[in-house]
Amino acid sequence: MGRTKDQQFMLRLFDPPPTMERELPGFLDLENQIRHIANAMIANSRKDRYIIAAEMSRDMEKDVTHHMLNGWTSAKEGNRFPLSFLPAFEKACGSFDLLEFLAAKRGCALLIGDETEAANLGRIEMLRQQLEAEEAKVRQRIDRNRRIIGLAREDR
Repeated sequence: MGRTKDQQFMLRLFDPPPTMERELPGFLDLENQIRHIANAMIANSRKDRYIIAAEMSRDMEKDVTHHMLNGWTSAKEGNRFPLSFLPAFEKACGSFDLLEFLAAKRGCALLIGDETEAANLGRIEMLRQQLEAEEAKVRQRIDRNRRIIGLAREDR
């Protein structure tokens, strides 16, 4: 049985952040991985490359062609996906897969939409707990000081 959208959200938000791979030579050479993910995003979008290029052109107000998409996603040496096109590409494909992949490579997690607000609530709750703990320490010091002052008065 599949998870509900809320369960997927909670699992994704509160899973430990991805760890950055270390000690592997070339682990940050991402050309083939980016190419693979971009091709998968195009396939999963169920949109024709012409449509994706047209949507990118509209959103960027510059010409993007299906030939450009083909070049960025081919294994031909020297073809690289330009970072400046990433937001329009992901929007056209309806996916955050490349951005999530890049964030994970640096040991980060991507929060989208309401996940950001849920994370803010978690941060606020953590700050509240820290403030309550600090308040308890201050109250203990005040009580201790009052007892010491009270004992000093009794000794007189």
